Amino acid sequence: MATVVEKIFAAKVGRPVQAGEIVVVEADACMIHDVNGPAAIQNFTGIADQVRSPKNHLVALDHFAPCPNAAAATKHVRLRRFAEEQGVELMDVCKGVCHQAMLESGRIRPGCIAVGTDSHSCTYGALNAFSTGVGAAEAAVVFACDQCWFKVPQTIRVELVGDLPRNVLGKDLALKLLQILGESGAAYQCVEFGGDAVAQISFDSRVTLCNMMIEAGAKGAIMPCDDVTRRWLKAHGVTDVQGVEPDAGTQYARNIILNVSEMRPLVAVPPHIDCAVEARMLNHIKVDQVVIGSCTNGRYEDIALAAQILNGKKVAPDVRLLVFPASMEVESALKADGLLQILAEAGASVFPPSCGPCAGIHNGLLGDGEVAVSTTNRNLTGRMGSKAAQIYIASPVVAAYSALHGFITDWEG
Repeated sequence: MATVVEKIFAAKVGRPVQAGEIVVVEADACMIHDVNGPAAIQNFTGIADQVRSPKNHLVALDHFAPCPNAAAATKHVRLRRFAEEQGVELMDVCKGVCHQAMLESGRIRPGCIAVGTDSHSCTYGALNAFSTGVGAAEAAVVFACDQCWFKVPQTIRVELVGDLPRNVLGKDLALKLLQILGESGAAYQCVEFGGDAVAQISFDSRVTLCNMMIEAGAKGAIMPCDDVTRRWLKAHGVTDVQGVEPDAGTQYARNIILNVSEMRPLVAVPPHIDCAVEARMLNHIKVDQVVIGSCTNGRYEDIALAAQILNGKKVAPDVRLLVFPASMEVESALKADGLLQILAEAGASVFPPSCGPCAGIHNGLLGDGEVAVSTTNRNLTGRMGSKAAQIYIASPVVAAYSALHGFITDWEG
């Protein structure tokens, strides 16, 4: 009897495997971006001349987008040159966020193994794949020979049950799970999602759930392959997929049952991502800036919900609302439906697709004493600018209502 991740590894090595085994397997896809991509290509040039499977991989310029300084621009020059010389796809600045690009590219499909030089590469598990972050050295080896080594992780089974309430999204479920697991409670383990409530969760919210599991230290996170998965894959040119399911009676390292019926919109209180409280408990906290976007919550559903809340209204006078679509595909769909116009008329600043201020590089950093509500994934001290600023992590619903009222809330008002 095997978990999903054990089955994925077993298919790669051609025999049954168990958690704890060290295996060398073929990686189906690899992503490098502009923070540590230069280190990856430096390592690569020391071991190989040619990328073995260039069409499988992606070079993404999304963190320094557009470039805030000459050093970042020089990194981009090097990465563009490498991509052109090696025939690897390049996603240039302001075209999207690396993880959304990987999902949309058709490279990720059920049962595959993908890696990226970013901790949130676990995002791709939303497509019933195993994906995880690796260092520059490992990425270089994948580029050179398509191989990567792993210790097969143990699995935590999360059963989602009940009826999903209105305005409760994948972000709220993620924050609740982080509250249960703690910041390292899933260290080098894979979170396997299941349960009747999964069918109620949109694909965009599934991506958020998988993305956030690294905040508990998870090696990966995997959603089941169902009709939601297949519809999304078909829309992106991937058909004839075979999902991977766990065996009945499989033993897990831990079992968690989360009744989503009892959920309300949550907010992670700084500086810990696992310290979540109901948004309604924080309505005494005034907000200076709201950020909606990033690899965690910059998809169509996320921004469309914000537009729906702000339609015909105005952002509070003392609040800056910054919106970052996760890809050109998302941006185009929002524009076609008139949703970006609604946000602009409400007073939001809509930026080109990129990571935005999430990593504290540029495009909306915080000053001393400022408070932000953000749909990004980390709220540690100094993450988005000043160490004297505070970041409250929340869903797009809470972010939009907070921008509307000027304080943290999930209330329509």
